[in-house]
Amino acid sequence: MRTQLEATRLLVYNAARLKDSGKDFVEQAAIAKLYSSRAAEAITSKTVELFGGNGFTTEYPAEKYYRDAKIGQIYEGTTNMQLQTIAKMELK
Repeated sequence: MRTQLEATRLLVYNAARLKDSGKDFVEQAAIAKLYSSRAAEAITSKTVELFGGNGFTTEYPAEKYYRDAKIGQIYEGTTNMQLQTIAKMELK
């Protein structure tokens, strides 16, 4: 989980670095967003598992984080849109 989080952070930083330097960053941003949403869902899913039955209760924030991560894949630019952006950039 920690490795996925760190990889996500580095992908986002790299896309931001490219944008700040005036370089094309669209593909790197799409990659970062795709990986981030997948990592968030995987990490929070594992967290819910680690909490056991309590992971599904509102007494702990794990269930809210999982719901937020899952909806982030849908509302914040679907996974399919990110995949299409990456594919278009690769085919250039």
